[in-house]
Amino acid sequence: MTRRLHPASSSSTTAALRPGIGLALGGGFVRGYTHLGVLGVLEQQHIPISCITGISMGSIFAAAYANGTPLPNIIAKCREIRLRDFAGWRVSRFGLASNKRLGALVRRFIGSNQFEDLSIPTAIVATDLGSGDPVVFKEGNLADALRASCAFPGLFKPVMIGTRCLADGSLVAPAPTQAARELGADTVVGVCVGMHDGHSGAPTNFFQVVCRAVSAAQKQQFEGWECHADLVLRPEVQALAWDDFERIDEAIEAGAAAARNALPHMRRLLLRQQEAHSALGRQGEFLLGEALQ
Repeated sequence: MTRRLHPASSSSTTAALRPGIGLALGGGFVRGYTHLGVLGVLEQQHIPISCITGISMGSIFAAAYANGTPLPNIIAKCREIRLRDFAGWRVSRFGLASNKRLGALVRRFIGSNQFEDLSIPTAIVATDLGSGDPVVFKEGNLADALRASCAFPGLFKPVMIGTRCLADGSLVAPAPTQAARELGADTVVGVCVGMHDGHSGAPTNFFQVVCRAVSAAQKQQFEGWECHADLVLRPEVQALAWDDFERIDEAIEAGAAAARNALPHMRRLLLRQQEAHSALGRQGEFLLGEALQ
């Protein structure tokens, strides 16, 4: 793996310091593993990433990749992860489980616990249950931000940070494209896998009811998030259920297929970016030049 995709960032979180795409990774539990296939194709094709944002499962992969962890290592660790690794089952009126274990998983899986340690500008999005607004984390404690972004309602208890009661970021957007734009990305690519539970017919349990309710709400959020994207990838993962951990390889391949199909479009976007910034420094010209070959 080439380390060109992970140059050291400055203290600024402005992605405009570096050319490339701003990558916005959605949630989806096991479906979120499609993001690893997308990242693999971007690496193979030398498509630079100027910043990365994530919600729910996508937030974990965004942070791990931004930390500079080699993609094969991320995939290898993913094969070992199961729900019990971040869920401590303790039924309460707020949810079926706590995700406090996710903090330990972050330290083991990612190796960093602060946004400032990451080598790609990164933002993690959660939902404020008090106001219904998105909460965007770009600095400070990484584990707390990930726990909040992954607190899917009904399954996990909300996470309290200060006075705010926070839950899964997928409640405000299927992919955090606006956060990528706000970090400074000129070109934003979103990856959306949907929240439907993978089964047809009427829901048969509480979790399916919640998943389908979120999925229905997301269908009405088009203008709220897709307008911030130059391109949206929708991998074919409708047949995967949220907990199909044994089908991780299918999810990864679906993400890779979606990224390969979109390569011509991504190269056109990068060419447009290069033309709009003719005064880019040598490093920027080199990185975009490789991607456009």
